[in-house]
Amino acid sequence: MDWKEKKEISELRQDPVSRDWVIISSGRAQRPEAFKSRDLSARETPVGLCPFENPKEHGNEVVKTYPSDETGWAVQVVKNKFPIIDGQNCAVESKKGPYCVKDNAGYHEVVVFKDHRKTLAQLELSKVEQAVKVYRERYLELSPQACANYILIFHNHGREAGASISHPHSQIMALPFIPSDIRRSLEGSRRYKEERSRCAHCDVLGWELKEKKRVIFENESFAALVPYVPKFSYEVRIFPKSHRSYFEDIDNSEVAGFAEALKTSLAKIYHGLNNPAYNFFIHTPPADRDRDYDYYHWHLEINPRLATWGGFELGTGGEVIDVDPDEAAEYLREIRV
Repeated sequence: MDWKEKKEISELRQDPVSRDWVIISSGRAQRPEAFKSRDLSARETPVGLCPFENPKEHGNEVVKTYPSDETGWAVQVVKNKFPIIDGQNCAVESKKGPYCVKDNAGYHEVVVFKDHRKTLAQLELSKVEQAVKVYRERYLELSPQACANYILIFHNHGREAGASISHPHSQIMALPFIPSDIRRSLEGSRRYKEERSRCAHCDVLGWELKEKKRVIFENESFAALVPYVPKFSYEVRIFPKSHRSYFEDIDNSEVAGFAEALKTSLAKIYHGLNNPAYNFFIHTPPADRDRDYDYYHWHLEINPRLATWGGFELGTGGEVIDVDPDEAAEYLREIRV
């Protein structure tokens, strides 16, 4: 069958062993010939061709515009033109052999920042605060919607991290399932609380703040640290110092502290590691507030993409970290921003 004649698939499929859900969204795929001609050296989207330079004029459906303190707009939220997930029919499941299948459903938005070249690490603190408020507002807007079991807020920077457009932007997805990484994190946090009657993340944070070896920044409300057991070299995690289960409950007094910790951490990575590709994402409980997730402690993870996974990592799900977390933290801590 000719490639162009193949049927596009948009559905969710669950592995019967791991119980992980996978999104099959073949309409987003590049055709085979595209891989032969693509220029991997091209790293910046030209301003004249950038769909985020003026989102509406480039055919993006604008959900909300946030004004700038000067003139024009500072942030625009648009619907993703090529969504990974879309639709509202998530209730019906079917069986295909041993697999559980249901329609691809949910919401996929893009948070576009005004400046074409300034990364979040380079923005003024007030604009990073605005970004955090936008994340919170969109979370609260999407969480009551049908099929919004989990709200994922993430940011890709650099091609190696999956950013096909260099113009700075974050993404927010409302998913009809709980992602496997979140599920494992929730289960581990619940188990720790049941066994020790304490929050696992509070224990980790308390130990790190006492040791001071891996803390790279802290203010009154938040701490940024290189974890003792990282998943990536120079990984940074940002935690509220007080036990807080839900990101969306962050109030305006906490927004400033979180934004400062985020901007400072990103700036240290930007200057200290020569602007590497990275992903960051917020880990928070599912949107179902009828259940009690008091045992969880929300946080943000920044994962620099400095290495390529090989057979060991892919075959075991484990990581080989080639930089001592203590040395990584010491190096980042000394970067002045």
